[in-house]
Amino acid sequence: MNTIVLVIVVAAGLSLAGQEADAQSRATATRSDLEAVQTQMQALTERLNRLEAANTELKTENAELKSLVDRRDAETDYLKAQTKELREEAAVAGNEIAKVKGSDWATKIKARGDLRYRHEQIHPERAVTTDGVTTVEDAEDRYRHRIRARLGFDAQVSDNLKTTLLFATGADDPRSSNQTLGASSTRKTIGVDMAYADWTFAQGANLVLGKQPYPFIRPGQSLFFDGDFNPEGAAAKFERGILFGDAYAWWLEERYNASPSGENADTFVYGAQLGLRMPMFDASKLVAFAHYYDCSVCQNRSPLFNNSANGNTTFQLPENPTNFLVFDYEIAELGAEFNTQIGSLPLQLWGNYAQNMASGVEHDTAYGLGFRLGRASNPRTWEVGAMYQSIDKDALFGQFVDSDFGDGRTDSEGWVLRGGYAPVRNIALNLQYFINTLNKDVGSELDYERLQLDMNWKF
Repeated sequence: MNTIVLVIVVAAGLSLAGQEADAQSRATATRSDLEAVQTQMQALTERLNRLEAANTELKTENAELKSLVDRRDAETDYLKAQTKELREEAAVAGNEIAKVKGSDWATKIKARGDLRYRHEQIHPERAVTTDGVTTVEDAEDRYRHRIRARLGFDAQVSDNLKTTLLFATGADDPRSSNQTLGASSTRKTIGVDMAYADWTFAQGANLVLGKQPYPFIRPGQSLFFDGDFNPEGAAAKFERGILFGDAYAWWLEERYNASPSGENADTFVYGAQLGLRMPMFDASKLVAFAHYYDCSVCQNRSPLFNNSANGNTTFQLPENPTNFLVFDYEIAELGAEFNTQIGSLPLQLWGNYAQNMASGVEHDTAYGLGFRLGRASNPRTWEVGAMYQSIDKDALFGQFVDSDFGDGRTDSEGWVLRGGYAPVRNIALNLQYFINTLNKDVGSELDYERLQLDMNWKF
């Protein structure tokens, strides 16, 4: 009994122990699963957090991209509007540019001109021969009013090339563009006074072609050359420091000989000048030069305007009224000009001397001396001056000499008194009084007086 009870008790104990071990085993398995689930949940939570962070970042980037797209769209709309406006403005600008291009030439051209009104009195003498006896008496005085008008255009073609075209009253006389009033109010002629191109082919060196101003300097108010004479041909000029010079060739008479055996020898003048411009004390300056020119193929020819030799010695062939030159003209000239100040007034002193070096010439010397004090240029400025000049009959080529001094002829000498006043800018009043002697070398000496009162306007 006891044994059976003991067995039963032992069996019951074993059964309970087995159940407890199984329960303990199941509890251990449940905790392990729970920990595994917790680990997975933690991993999922972290992944979810990462996904949410990435999603937030993507949302932010998407918002920025949308904002950028909106700005691009706005900019595109603005650019479209601007493009339309620019096209409209470009069309307007194109029209304006076309206008500018059409008028661009005007910016390269400068106009200039002047007008002179002159009252002139001439009081000459004349030689009268009666019964072989020559006497001198007063000739008829002359009073006249004259105008001179000039209009010119200077065009800057390029940086080193410019051209000039100048028109002036008077169409024929090479030494004067004056037109005398009183011819029943007829229209006055206008001609080409200058037409030339000036090319700066090197620093300080120019080549001038056409109808042009004198390429050389003339000292002071010297009248060896007329101020209205504009030679025709070519000239090369240079300046380097204090040194300057030029060389030139002018055509006077283009000759055509139809005979096959004939010679077509044109009459022309060639020459050269070399000089110095030397600064001196108190802003003074001295200019000195040597000048030579030769009238080539002039002897025994008639390169004369209106058949007048202007005082030079001539001869005529039988039954031919044409005047032919007896001598050649090979002129050597020396000159100087000194400019300084006396107080606030400019002072100019000048002189020149010339001699015809051609063979056989007897009356071959010319000289001039003069001064000018002040200068009538700015408003309320004045000037006075005087000069003395003497020109032997064949000392200078008569086609070039001043047309007013000595009645426009060589074989003359005497004084010129000058004065001027500028009341306002670009207007000047001038006076010139010539007290001259004609035929100082050959023939009967004659007194010759000429008064000129001028009003000049520049524009």
